[in-house]
Amino acid sequence: MAKIFIKPGPGLRVLDPATGNPLPPEGLLVEDGTHWRRRLNDGDVEAVESPKSAIATPESAQKGGRK
Repeated sequence: MAKIFIKPGPGLRVLDPATGNPLPPEGLLVEDGTHWRRRLNDGDVEAVESPKSAIATPESAQKGGRK
């Protein structure tokens, strides 16, 4: 499946349903599915060009874990 790079909308905290953790402000590479398309349509997240230097992935965003 295709992937898209998204970040939370201004002033919003958006949870990733796969991990339960909030999206990092710098963005995250996620599967392009219906959940994220709905969030895009609602304005909760923004699709952005992924930075070439350091792309956050669900695995790296999850390393901090829940507390």
